[in-house]
Amino acid sequence: MFPVIVQIGPIIVYSLWLFTGIAFILSVFVFTSLAKMKRLQLNFIYNNSVNILIFGLIGARIAFIIENYYLYFPDFSLNSWLGLFYIWDKGLSFLGGILGIALALIYYSYKNKEQTKKWLDILTISTISGLIIGNIGRFMDGSSYGRETDLPWGILFESPSIKYAVPIHPTQLYAVIYCLIISGILFFFFTKTTFKAGVVTVIGILSFFTMVFLEGFVRGDDVFILLGLRIEQWLSITVFIIAAGSYIFYRYNSKRNLLKTEKNNNAQS
Repeated sequence: MFPVIVQIGPIIVYSLWLFTGIAFILSVFVFTSLAKMKRLQLNFIYNNSVNILIFGLIGARIAFIIENYYLYFPDFSLNSWLGLFYIWDKGLSFLGGILGIALALIYYSYKNKEQTKKWLDILTISTISGLIIGNIGRFMDGSSYGRETDLPWGILFESPSIKYAVPIHPTQLYAVIYCLIISGILFFFFTKTTFKAGVVTVIGILSFFTMVFLEGFVRGDDVFILLGLRIEQWLSITVFIIAAGSYIFYRYNSKRNLLKTEKNNNAQS
């Protein structure tokens, strides 16, 4: 585990931030490449990039605070409230950031009358692709670690920030593997013209959050637990239900509108 890559005097390069930066650059590259492939106007993103990033940062911070509320509210003093804004403590949630950016993209695409479904397809692929690198950073940082295991690939982390002194699940590497597989599958579907816009987003959300839910059973870091499930598992369930419900509702409305159109055409003929 290498939480610090380089330290020269007061200058410290943390592995988590370094790989998060690389992940962001990769996501932007994939995002712009796919947008050009679909001939979408990137000016829309450039014009709203700052606001979208702010939404992502706010979402990442809020989600992390909810997951680790006990770190920020040992009491209700002024210092506790001020601590909510100290984002340099590496207190950012990947999932919260993704949701914040997605909500901002939906809002601004509707506002500017853009093709929201196509933008969401591109965002889904680019985000999951970036998480491949981001999870490597989490592995080197030792965050989001797993619980103890007897499996041969268990890894021993020698760090005071990890509560286990025995081999544990390398959950960060599990995430690298499933993000790599999901992004590859999504790119395959994205390049097929037979799939309508929005299908990639639904497949990506359902598959990604299913894996996040399953990963929660082997995670060992301390977060808020409700009814035996971690907060990110409840988040995964919520997003899964919303995505699946929205897709079913959309399909139902599409079929109903199609039948209504056919009925009107038959009546006119």
